[in-house]
Amino acid sequence: MFTVDGISWTRIVGILAAGALAGLVVRASLRQFQRLRIEGEADLDAERRALTLTGALRHALGLIIGFIVGLLLLSEIGVDIVPLLGAAGVVGVAVGLAAQGVARDFIRGLALLADDQIRIGDDVVIAGHRGVVEDVALRCIRLREYDGTVHFVPTGQIDTVTNRSFGTVYAVVDVAVDAAADLERARAALRAAGEALTQDPAFSAQVTGSLDIAGLERWEGDAAVIRARLPVVPKAQAALRRELLERAKTAFEAAEIAAPTRRLLLTRESPTAD
Repeated sequence: MFTVDGISWTRIVGILAAGALAGLVVRASLRQFQRLRIEGEADLDAERRALTLTGALRHALGLIIGFIVGLLLLSEIGVDIVPLLGAAGVVGVAVGLAAQGVARDFIRGLALLADDQIRIGDDVVIAGHRGVVEDVALRCIRLREYDGTVHFVPTGQIDTVTNRSFGTVYAVVDVAVDAAADLERARAALRAAGEALTQDPAFSAQVTGSLDIAGLERWEGDAAVIRARLPVVPKAQAALRRELLERAKTAFEAAEIAAPTRRLLLTRESPTAD
């Protein structure tokens, strides 16, 4: 046994090796758990729940292993760890964590996971930030915006979760035609564009239903705005919305349905006799 100044470096190396081995076992077990949860599931939501749960467990168990390894190392180098494990020490640590908001973050993180409010891969708005969830831990949520900006949001700051990927989602479009256009022809052209998109092999796997045309949504000066929505898989809203708008434009041009035109009315006052 290699000992220097009363410190057994052999035991220290053994503790570190045991901690590393425990970490590897945890990761392997969680990967197996994740695989079993996903295996045979065609549901994307089930896969996201498994990824989110295993990620949070990995963070939590990693902290626990690190804490135990730290205590053992302190004990090995001669630090008395009994006060840390005593009642006074535990209460002091708990009060300190609560004062820093850490306890609140952990509790909120557990609630988010238990209620299945947020999963890895979801498009969400939390604490005023919108992005795709990249990582979920008990203390922090990592979001990435479309432009690559990353937000780290403490779970204790999350009061409301707006999840744009939960359950059935829609690609919603508003198309404007000239106020004098035949709205029935416009709806027929829009419906044909939606059917063509649904039947296109490049997009059919991302579409979960038929185009629903709500009808005339509003008037805007010389424009009549028609609203429609297409049920799609989560995270495909933006891409399919753009595709549907492009196809609608082509269909309207082919059907000779006029786009809104701004009209200018000129009036001339008749001269008055003096």
